[in-house]
Amino acid sequence: MFLDDELLKICEQSELSTPQNIQELNQILCKKCEDYYKSKITQTMTNREVKVILDRTFNLFDSFVRMALKSEKDSIKILGELFKKHTFKHQFLSNEKINTIYNKLY
Repeated sequence: MFLDDELLKICEQSELSTPQNIQELNQILCKKCEDYYKSKITQTMTNREVKVILDRTFNLFDSFVRMALKSEKDSIKILGELFKKHTFKHQFLSNEKINTIYNKLY
């Protein structure tokens, strides 16, 4: 199963009745994305290879959002709209130090 499919499945199986549940869901999804890219990165990789993996992770999250927006379940569509505004890339790069490092990758 690809990352985008896994993220959608997590959303479909989550309790979404409170804002706290949605915040916890966001943390779970971000952790899943972190685990994904960390499992792909090795010490011998070039900066370019690391950037490709991070960009692939960002793209898979965006793919998950597109899938959520097409869902037949209204609650999943609402999550799609939410995560369209608060993408993993946006959250990841909101950390100033990480943003600086990411932008130095080529």
